Amino acid sequence: MNLFLSILLLLISYGVGRLSLDPGRSFLLSAGVTAANYRGERVPTSLGGFLAVLLLFLSAVTLGLSRWVPLFSFSLFAVVMLASVTVAFLGWLDDTLGNHRDKGFAGHFRTLMEEGRLTTGLLKAVGGGVVAAVAATITADGNGFLWLLHTLLIGLMTNWLNLLDLRPGRALKFYLVLGGVLFFLHLGSGESLLFLPLLGLAAAVLKGDLSARFMLGDSGSNLLGIQLGIWLAWISPPWLIILLDILLVVGHGLGEAVSFTRIIENSRFLSYLDRVGRR
Repeated sequence: MNLFLSILLLLISYGVGRLSLDPGRSFLLSAGVTAANYRGERVPTSLGGFLAVLLLFLSAVTLGLSRWVPLFSFSLFAVVMLASVTVAFLGWLDDTLGNHRDKGFAGHFRTLMEEGRLTTGLLKAVGGGVVAAVAATITADGNGFLWLLHTLLIGLMTNWLNLLDLRPGRALKFYLVLGGVLFFLHLGSGESLLFLPLLGLAAAVLKGDLSARFMLGDSGSNLLGIQLGIWLAWISPPWLIILLDILLVVGHGLGEAVSFTRIIENSRFLSYLDRVGRR
């Protein structure tokens, strides 16, 4: 039964995403929510905020199913929804109100200390950390050491997708590959159903993102990252979480020092993967 529901929910989510993409893009255009992409073209941005609304609808359907068939605990559902909506909102604030001059956590903190100015980027970073800590109280199930590991994983994964989202499709490819692996490894798991609506929505908007017809924005990359982080924290053994935390810490350190885009462009293999599907 869970296997059938997993596939059905994934297909429904994909269909909802495809049908809603053009109306969502038109809505952002008419509302003036646009920004210059990496080519300097003005396109709709913060599509992640629109995806978050679709996610709420699809997740409500999933919750309804769980009342008939035991799938997951309400506490896990509640924390996933709280975390998803919160980080999407914080990302939307940064997309629409941020000046984007300050880069990295160090840059935002320096602005606060030297100029006394609070940036939307700092709000997003601090808020994301708090949300990660709250989510980890559920995924770690009362274990203090695991809570620290899970908090680090969820918080850093949220920001990692943000760091990747500098070219069309880059963050979505990372999310879809890793999310696809988790889906197949835990096919039919009741808890995994919580994360399938976003997986289907992400697959639905990949083509448009690769075509640079819109930008997910920080609202989108935050949404992808927080769900991926919670999903990994929920199903991964401690040794894997420690390994992922180490990789994410190293990756963030590199991100503060060098440009990921430059690293990717200087690698033939990474550059090929980065350009696959892009128009």
